[in-house]
Amino acid sequence: MNHLQKEQLIAEFDWAEQFAAETLRLPAELEAIERGDRKADLDELEWLLAGVRSKLEAYGRAYPADTFSRQLGDAFRARLERLQASIQAGCRAPEACEWNRFLALKYELRTLYKQLGGVLAGSDWQTPCVKTKPPEPGVPEESGYAQSEQGTYTRAYGSEVVKAYERQVLQAYYDCPGEQDLPCAGYTVSSGMKALELALLGYRRFTGQQAPFYWQEGFYGEGVELTELLLDRPQCLASAELIARIEAGERIGGLLVDPGMSYPVRPPVPLERLMQALANHRQAEPMYVIVDRTLTSLANPLFARYAAELPEHIVLISVESGIKYLQYGFDMASIGYLTVTERGLRQSERREAWEALAGLLGAGAEPSVVRQLPQPDWARVAARLERLGRNAWWVDAYLTYARRSGRIEAYARTVDPSPLYRIGETPWIGAVFYIRLPGLERQEQVERWVDRTTASVPEEEHLVSGGSFGFDTFRMNAVSGANGGEAALRISVGREPLGQLLRLLHALHRRLP
Repeated sequence: MNHLQKEQLIAEFDWAEQFAAETLRLPAELEAIERGDRKADLDELEWLLAGVRSKLEAYGRAYPADTFSRQLGDAFRARLERLQASIQAGCRAPEACEWNRFLALKYELRTLYKQLGGVLAGSDWQTPCVKTKPPEPGVPEESGYAQSEQGTYTRAYGSEVVKAYERQVLQAYYDCPGEQDLPCAGYTVSSGMKALELALLGYRRFTGQQAPFYWQEGFYGEGVELTELLLDRPQCLASAELIARIEAGERIGGLLVDPGMSYPVRPPVPLERLMQALANHRQAEPMYVIVDRTLTSLANPLFARYAAELPEHIVLISVESGIKYLQYGFDMASIGYLTVTERGLRQSERREAWEALAGLLGAGAEPSVVRQLPQPDWARVAARLERLGRNAWWVDAYLTYARRSGRIEAYARTVDPSPLYRIGETPWIGAVFYIRLPGLERQEQVERWVDRTTASVPEEEHLVSGGSFGFDTFRMNAVSGANGGEAALRISVGREPLGQLLRLLHALHRRLP
């Protein structure tokens, strides 16, 4: 079903009639979509199961054949077989894989990923010994069973496990130009904020801050705090003013922008216009352009679309939190990605300088964390985001109805609808919304309403009180402006089957203040 057909289904849905009833009665077309969603859920479980099996095989290859290690492997294997039997039973009857059952199976898989990853890295040394010859039987080594690096200091960006993973991430999630056109480097670090810190300090170290640095008005608060902490006199500009200065040919040292919207809502940077302005800009010294891609994620092929068209003085950097949209809804480990393209990367010295800076900061992700994560896979993540995106369009339509009927005051998306941002055939508007509720002006008022609402909905519906986004489940939390005012409800749309999502919206609508 293409997006136009999906739009037609949304337009034909009678919100007033459906939400006036005690229970929803889904049209046959929507019930068919829900059945397809459940089949897709089972496909995801089977793929995740294969990933656990791969980690178990790695455990078998790495650990010694002593009694304890063998029994531990057998215990993991038995648990895996039970899960496989449950998933295969669901595949024979997808209608039996209702949402609560799906999440129970998926969260068991999540636990296995964490446990096996922890065991694989459990014997690692932070500074493993250099192996000059094969180990003698019975002689202990200062090196982990599954540890591949030798004589390195893993805190100083020395882990081969992390470097192998970041190569997979770069290939899977970042459409960089070919090395012959414009070289690209990627770094896997301990969080999205650490990726931003590395980008800012890279700018500071490699340029000496000789020209003005601007951050976009509306950039998220923690990012602004970090920027003001690390740089000398960075300046805030509205998106329009920022682009006007580029178009005027002003000398600029660096930019920090986000094409998505945080709260309080301010106009995001129009990325296409920004990149057009940068393509026509000229100056002798480098300009570092740092784009936070977390809210737009795979829908924003930043490097494939823009990097080759930018002049040589532009250093284009993407920073992204890896715990949001890129962890299959597992919320498993704090991790972040920095990806950079610049002409200077043609010289090994610049690559080494970035890596040395990451090592100096201790920025690299922990090998124990990386071993827990599923394999980076563009197609799997894109399928998840397409479901999230579809659900977001249904929520958007509901919020339009709720605003028109006076149940909410206003709402805002995190990504403006645009041909620039798509996942498959689905335009990407983000999966997070900010909603102003009538009579709730303070953050603590919204928090109390969230607590009452989530407590009153049956737990098996999985309406969750919590922050962050990119989960399988529908989450809510309170956000606000300065001093707790200008409060709003933030909802993070999940990837529920369509009927489950509409039942959640029905329950939510009946509890609005």
